[in-house]
Amino acid sequence: MRKIKNSKAGFSLVEILVVMLIAVVAFISFYSVSTVGTKYIIESKNRLAATALVNEKMEIARNLAYEDIGIQESAEVLGNIRPEEEMTANGRTYIVRTSVRYFDDPMDGTTETSPADLIPNDYKIVRVVVSWIGSNGQEQSVSSTSRFVPPGLETSVGGSPLSINVIADDTMLPVPQATVRITNDTVSPPIDDTFLTDDNGHIILPAARISDGDHLSITKSGYETVQTMDSTAIFTPVYGHINVVSGFLNTYNYFQNKLASLTIRSADYQNNLVGSIGFSIGGGKVLGHDEFGNSVFSMANTTGTTGATSGEKEYQNINPGNYTISMEANTQYEFIDYDPSVSPFFLAPEGNATYTLRVADKNLDALFLEIKEADISQAPIAGAKVTLTDGAVDIFTEKLSSLRGVVFYPDGAILLENKAYTLKVEADGYNQDVQTINIDNLTHVEVNLTRI
Repeated sequence: MRKIKNSKAGFSLVEILVVMLIAVVAFISFYSVSTVGTKYIIESKNRLAATALVNEKMEIARNLAYEDIGIQESAEVLGNIRPEEEMTANGRTYIVRTSVRYFDDPMDGTTETSPADLIPNDYKIVRVVVSWIGSNGQEQSVSSTSRFVPPGLETSVGGSPLSINVIADDTMLPVPQATVRITNDTVSPPIDDTFLTDDNGHIILPAARISDGDHLSITKSGYETVQTMDSTAIFTPVYGHINVVSGFLNTYNYFQNKLASLTIRSADYQNNLVGSIGFSIGGGKVLGHDEFGNSVFSMANTTGTTGATSGEKEYQNINPGNYTISMEANTQYEFIDYDPSVSPFFLAPEGNATYTLRVADKNLDALFLEIKEADISQAPIAGAKVTLTDGAVDIFTEKLSSLRGVVFYPDGAILLENKAYTLKVEADGYNQDVQTINIDNLTHVEVNLTRI
């Protein structure tokens, strides 16, 4: 009997998987293109809506009389335009910021040239910025700037030129794009205005409103905040509030430095970390002086504790300047010296420094030596040569004292014993001091050298 073969061939598993893979890749590609396209369409609609708002605000300004083009609570150009508004379009929230400034055209001189321009309010510059949060979570914005010229000949609007300069203290370079806010609620109408420094760290208001006691606040991301302060019977600030005086070019200069970071570390002389050491810290930027002439700092004295296991305490984004750190009393450990051996410690702008409190176990047989002037100053003697001997054997020779006149031993593997040693201290220009000392636990010895 003849057998009949079935000629219908099916798809193998591999072929099915390949087809599925192609379909998945095609779907993902289509989805990605569709998502990107949708995103661009949404952003385009947002930008069109923002542009319409910009044009609307600029058109409102064009329809105002020249003398009415100004900002509420402005430090310079007063008017009825709101400096900031929140508006909604296409279901999205937009922030509309409008600024109006006088421009002192250099073609006829300026308030900062000689001879000075006696009418510096040549024309007005109106700038409208509309910003919103885009679909990517980032702030987007569109802007427009227009010049408005007064009808007829220019006339004085009063006021007086105000010049503000913001400089980095360490480099003496200008700080560009710093935000300067001027407020004063004692005048009518009140002042609440914000400016940005230019690339030269400079702001010039050709016709600022005459006023007394304007408050200034200068901020910038990554920089310290600079503020003017009230003067009292017990406090004189470095930067007092400013006055805009008629008939003068009112110039004010401010130093603004980059923020810094400081790590307080506690360790012994073998560089083993010692945790849970309490301390006090204070310092930073000098804000002013008290009635006795003492500096008042940005960081008032406050307490801290190094980590139990890390032996460290971090202070991020603090003002640069001098900091005084003092170890608090501890039942087990005694403070010996700083590393680096200076106090106060200077934290440089944009610095990331570590300041170590060197401590020693009170139950350790060790020498803690302080070398000072024998006179009333009791000033520490740095670089003094110290030799410690046990009979005819030198434990160490000509070990140099730190900047604070401190020598500590043991600072390595060799330990001292509970017994008597001979200590010799000598320094250039001073009489040598030789004495016998008895080491019993942590032994504190103070040597006062007399000048030759």
